[in-house]
Amino acid sequence: MLGYCGYIMKRTFPLFAAFIILLSAGCAHKNAGTTTGMTGNGTNPTTQATAPIAQGAGWYYFSTEGIHPAKNPSEIPSRAFLPWTEAVRVSDIAIVNNVPSLLINKLGLMTCGSDNGVPALHTDPLFSASTAAGIYQTETGTEIRLYRNSFFSESDASAGTGICMANYDFNTGKFSVSMTSSDFGLDASSQCVSLDRIGSMWYAAFKLEKAGKVDFTYLEFDAFPKKNDSSAFDLSGIRKISSESFQKSVAPFSWKDAPQQLISILSGLPETTAFNLKVYSPSARSTQTYVRPGDGTPVDGYAYVTDKLTAVLFSDGTFYYAGDKTGGKTQISKLPALSAGYVYTNFVISGKSLLTSWEEQRFFETGRAGLLVTTLPDEL
Repeated sequence: MLGYCGYIMKRTFPLFAAFIILLSAGCAHKNAGTTTGMTGNGTNPTTQATAPIAQGAGWYYFSTEGIHPAKNPSEIPSRAFLPWTEAVRVSDIAIVNNVPSLLINKLGLMTCGSDNGVPALHTDPLFSASTAAGIYQTETGTEIRLYRNSFFSESDASAGTGICMANYDFNTGKFSVSMTSSDFGLDASSQCVSLDRIGSMWYAAFKLEKAGKVDFTYLEFDAFPKKNDSSAFDLSGIRKISSESFQKSVAPFSWKDAPQQLISILSGLPETTAFNLKVYSPSARSTQTYVRPGDGTPVDGYAYVTDKLTAVLFSDGTFYYAGDKTGGKTQISKLPALSAGYVYTNFVISGKSLLTSWEEQRFFETGRAGLLVTTLPDEL
């Protein structure tokens, strides 16, 4: 999930040398300029369409219209660089009702299919007007955090309604506003710029910009507010905390406190290698970050941990996997090497497929972005 206010996404370049293993990425697709499936039409509040990735392994790129296949990376059209809050890119992943899912900023929630379904994109006008920041499991179900960035957004955040949470209905594929800033007892124009579940507590940061003045409010609560008999939200469980308390509470975890599966799977890395690892577990309500200090600039990584498997992907495409099918032994493979300025950013595993997000980065901006779909080796 995104860090506290003022945070600029860290851009890290590959740590390891670039080697390509033979993973299938050559299935035939339509020309890169053709839009197929997974597109919103702007008139239907929610669109659920078969995804082009159902065609098989290969490269895919994002546009404001949807997701498009490409025969190879060289055919992907260039995109103007935009601040990461405004770019079409994968911003979070989660398992939603047992279905691997990706949150795509400005587009919607992509569910990757299951034994009885196919990949689909669920979209809504809410996404085009906001930054989609994270997926959360709360007492009311699956929630998407939305906000407007007053610094980067072309729209005036101060004129907004302060929508901060949208509920996703798995059965219908539709979204509905579930909470606004006013429901937290704050100014209607406040924007929820951060939300984390740490231990048994939720921590939220709200930013209010009015008349050239910026104020932040930091909240702590053990459960999201619920409506009382008068249909107003009961705020008795919410308390304001100081900036110092908030930053201390949401600070990344030390590597020594990471799940043992993660420590074991990366035990072969030199002890001097520094990295920041964003970890998702279906049992958690939001992503957790673990930091290991070392020499040089830390490399970014993403991890998925369950009782049956552990997987880690670093930004250069190095993929670690250990689970029941490997007898607990760590397997290491490499995704296709990316050109300079590009990195892998996150992943989900759906059946035998590995769906990996990638993006072109320039400091705090993102250019091209999309997915690489590969088939996992038999031993994985």
